[in-house]
Amino acid sequence: MKESMDLRELKKEVQKLPDIYDNLEQFQQHWFKPFKKDAISKFNFLKNIDPITRRDINQKLAEIQPHIDQIKSSGQINEKLRRHANQLIELKLTSINGDRKRSKMLSNSMLKDEVLSLGKTINEVKSFEENLMKLSENYEDINELLHKNLSLEETVFFMDLPHKLYLYNLINTAKEHKKIVRDLGQHFVAINKEMSLKKVPHK
Repeated sequence: MKESMDLRELKKEVQKLPDIYDNLEQFQQHWFKPFKKDAISKFNFLKNIDPITRRDINQKLAEIQPHIDQIKSSGQINEKLRRHANQLIELKLTSINGDRKRSKMLSNSMLKDEVLSLGKTINEVKSFEENLMKLSENYEDINELLHKNLSLEETVFFMDLPHKLYLYNLINTAKEHKKIVRDLGQHFVAINKEMSLKKVPHK
């Protein structure tokens, strides 16, 4: 098992997470919107793709729209991770101070809160990664179709747009989410184990 970050490091890592909304918006701006009918004139060459390829591209774009919507709804994950990191720091402090009542309340909130439980956040992290994988697959498929149907100059122009950077940022964010929730879970278990061993009396 990999060694987890301490709580101060963990909080810093959470604070450094890139903004999901911003990266998704920029990705859509540079990759998704050029395929729209009302795209600006510099993307007119995309309208000249043969009808069969255009149909295939439109189908793949339609397939990923629900995944983009789900990724957008995952924008709150960063804030939830910040909340969990702060909860764990407070839980650690209340454990040290022997405030068993407050510790129990915090622990129950992280376990059982219908919206903000750690388990729910873990599921959202998994869903975020799965939706990004589907988006990435169709992104590669569509780009391959473009390579086959555009001129070299048009391909270079389109692929030089920064959409790949923003998609990479999102994928890297998903990887960071996985590491952070793993460490959050390990700290939560360790702190609760310490509290159970101490058997601090009620104040």
